[in-house]
Amino acid sequence: MKRRYYQLVASLPALPDFRQTKLLPMSRRRLEERLSLLHADDLDELMRTERLVSWHRQPVSRTTEQIAAMYEEVVANNRTPELLNIVDFRMNIRTLMVALRLRRQGKSAPPGRWGTGPYTRIIESRWADAEFGLSAVFPWIPEAQMFLDRGDALGLETLMMGESWKKLGQISDAHPFGFEQVFAFVYKWDILHRWLSYDAEQARERFEELILEVTSDHQNLFA
Repeated sequence: MKRRYYQLVASLPALPDFRQTKLLPMSRRRLEERLSLLHADDLDELMRTERLVSWHRQPVSRTTEQIAAMYEEVVANNRTPELLNIVDFRMNIRTLMVALRLRRQGKSAPPGRWGTGPYTRIIESRWADAEFGLSAVFPWIPEAQMFLDRGDALGLETLMMGESWKKLGQISDAHPFGFEQVFAFVYKWDILHRWLSYDAEQARERFEELILEVTSDHQNLFA
């Protein structure tokens, strides 16, 4: 039987679209206080997957193999299909961005592990196709390619955030008062927090960092 978190969900504020707000409606500390109402195994699963879904960059020292191992651990211990759906969605985005950047540099898929998820082999086999033969699954690929070609890192990140935000909203709407709605809120909060950081003192530094991510020869988006 699925757990329902009526008290927890009722205590969470509405999250406005990240592109249309200037204030974070809840601090991380207050959010964690609310999350203490989760059953222990739900909280453990949320925290484990947050390392992969979070919009913050992975530590530079973390390799693609390590990220892949984290992903496999999440898959092996997953109890919530919709949570795994979100993890796969984020990892597919990252894998596609690696492929788009490599191809933009005139390179082929590197040997060994370079991405995660079910589409990696399809991307390799259809490398020359404009959208890797995945336009029906990821209709945003041409727009992402356009931002890459322009060197518009902020536009690219906004697009990717928007796609994740939409996906999370769909899950939240389909599962009122369930664990799914709780983790959708947490991950939308993470996007909003990240977006608002662009308006802080470090915004210019972060923008320059984004430009370097888009234009550099570094192929590993997971690092």
